[in-house]
Amino acid sequence: MHWMMWIFWGSFAALFLGSYLVDVLTRRKYSLNRQEKTSNQNLAEAAALRDVGRNNNQSGMF
Repeated sequence: MHWMMWIFWGSFAALFLGSYLVDVLTRRKYSLNRQEKTSNQNLAEAAALRDVGRNNNQSGMF
């Protein structure tokens, strides 16, 4: 049963060590922030929103 504990906590240690190693090797160049959309993405989003309003058949009287 003792070896199961070593495998369990060792996997956590390997995960944290691996993430730290990736952080050091990439010199923290990556970012999880949302990046600015391109003009093509903005145009596609506007076209999709127009199509949603055009094809909405559920806006009846009730």
